[in-house]
Amino acid sequence: MASFIWDRLIPADWDQSLLTSVCPHCDHGTRRITYDFPREDKVTRRVAHIVGIASDDFVPMMWETYPTDDPSDLAFSFNYQIRRSPWGLNKAGVFSREALRRIFALYREKASAADFP
Repeated sequence: MASFIWDRLIPADWDQSLLTSVCPHCDHGTRRITYDFPREDKVTRRVAHIVGIASDDFVPMMWETYPTDDPSDLAFSFNYQIRRSPWGLNKAGVFSREALRRIFALYREKASAADFP
């Protein structure tokens, strides 16, 4: 996941269409990135949007996700990445007010969400 973000998502200016792909088995359904969270309960969450503030090495991000069994239960997580390291993807991100303003504005642009937050 860390390489995907660093190599594809950041260079494509957080193109949200990269978060889905056509199912290779049926050729018409779409797939999204999923992961188990939290680790104890094993709730499978699906990624709706990922946006971040890319710099040379450090990338703070906001992920919008939902449980696979309830797409209306949207939640946001804030994490980060240092280069291709996946370590920060499992850690909470700390954002300044200005970074929050920037990431919320980027989310509104990339997710077409006029009223967020």
